[in-house]
Amino acid sequence: MMGEHEPVSNTGEGIWHHNYTIIVSLSLLVISCGSCCCFRNYYRVRTGRVGYFIVYVLAAISLVFQYLLLSKLIAQDKFISYDDVWRETLKLSPPAVVAPTPPQQPLESSHDNQQLQFPPWSACLLIKDNNIILPEWLAYHYTVLPLRRLIVAVDPTSKTDPRYILDQYKSIGMNVTVWTDDDYWADGAKDHEQRNFRITNETLPAYAQDRLVYRQKIFYHGCLKQLKTENRTWTAVIDADEYIAFNYLDESSSEGVPSWCYTKHIFDGQLDERRQCKETCSSFNFTCDTKNRDKHQFYCKIPDCANKYQRKSFRTMLNQSATAAEHIHKHFDRQFDMNDCIVLARYLFSSRGSNKKAIEKDVDESFNTTLFHTLRYRLRTELDNAQPGKSIIDVSRYDRRTITSPHRLHSQCLSEGNAYVDNFMMSFRVHHYVGSWESFRLRGYELFMQRNYQPRWVVDNTTPQYTAKEGTRTWLSQFAMLVGSEMAMNLTERIRVREEREVEQNFI
Repeated sequence: MMGEHEPVSNTGEGIWHHNYTIIVSLSLLVISCGSCCCFRNYYRVRTGRVGYFIVYVLAAISLVFQYLLLSKLIAQDKFISYDDVWRETLKLSPPAVVAPTPPQQPLESSHDNQQLQFPPWSACLLIKDNNIILPEWLAYHYTVLPLRRLIVAVDPTSKTDPRYILDQYKSIGMNVTVWTDDDYWADGAKDHEQRNFRITNETLPAYAQDRLVYRQKIFYHGCLKQLKTENRTWTAVIDADEYIAFNYLDESSSEGVPSWCYTKHIFDGQLDERRQCKETCSSFNFTCDTKNRDKHQFYCKIPDCANKYQRKSFRTMLNQSATAAEHIHKHFDRQFDMNDCIVLARYLFSSRGSNKKAIEKDVDESFNTTLFHTLRYRLRTELDNAQPGKSIIDVSRYDRRTITSPHRLHSQCLSEGNAYVDNFMMSFRVHHYVGSWESFRLRGYELFMQRNYQPRWVVDNTTPQYTAKEGTRTWLSQFAMLVGSEMAMNLTERIRVREEREVEQNFI
């Protein structure tokens, strides 16, 4: 504004006017101190104590002079740094202020924001030579759970390194940490529980298996404790060839509705009506079975009169949730509210491929569906022929107790009292894929054939399914919508082809 005092520009002669005395005094101080140090013998011989006294006085005068001058300039807000003097003298422009580089943000989309309305899942994964199947496992659970936090332990005897694959998934927002034995190992009492124990060709298979189980237990214990400190919630504790799937009604199967839908539970004497599907019969005559059940938990079955209606309502209820996190959040199945650890039934899928037309349904034609186990293989064991189950656990309620089994993590995990569980109990189940020979060959032909030998297989078309507000599609199509088609291709099919080529070149 006019009339206001204009600030005086401290440039040119003004700068030297305020700073020349500082330069002079500093020179005097340097000369005095230098003389004292370098020529002390000369002063002592020629002038004795008087010489030292003169030097000290000059130095003291210089310091006092500088102090008074600087105090005055600071009080007048006219102090100018030597950098400013030098810059002005050479007519240099002030240095440019470089803004710090912001950290790279993970890829986001409106679909991902919609997914993360509910707390995302975590997982603890111990792997050994699983690079070929790892990309599909990551993409599938990124979409269906959704998985956003992962701790991976690599078996030290693994021939392949998964870090390249894991790094690619960091770019879409997955928080991944890779652990070595240094991060979690704790020696046990037995020989095979010692870190320096080595498996050789002479090691008995039982010892090798015991070593693996011990590794799993101590890794899961350390992983769950770490995730608890991070305030995570539901966590999957499964292998790289296992997938958590909705326990959908497969209408093409003769097995009928998973019976948790048409089963009412009584907990502590109270009928839990929220846990069942919508009923359509006007009245029910319950028959309760308490045999071989915990005294606080038994099951009351509904008559068949409601069955055909419940088949429809069961599908409707599960279809209201796009992800496992959303299903839990809506409290359809109160098992998740009442238990912090749950064992899921696990079923083996054969490596016999399904009809090409069926596996290509609802999948972008740019993808080669034969490279995806969850799309290609649809023959599984019967529901009454489950494998030992696998656990999911809410680490926010985990009390850090010791892990006793890789199947049923601890004694309080909800199950039938062991590692097995009836399929009807849960909203989810675990699908275990033998997979293709290309992905299995590092583990051996004998085990491959053993896994594929089952007395009877049934068709299961539920695994690829993903339910969205826009309708039902495959999980792969949904993954492509989340991250983009090109990125989805890079993160799944192209990485798998790359890993297959490396295995062929380096190990076969």
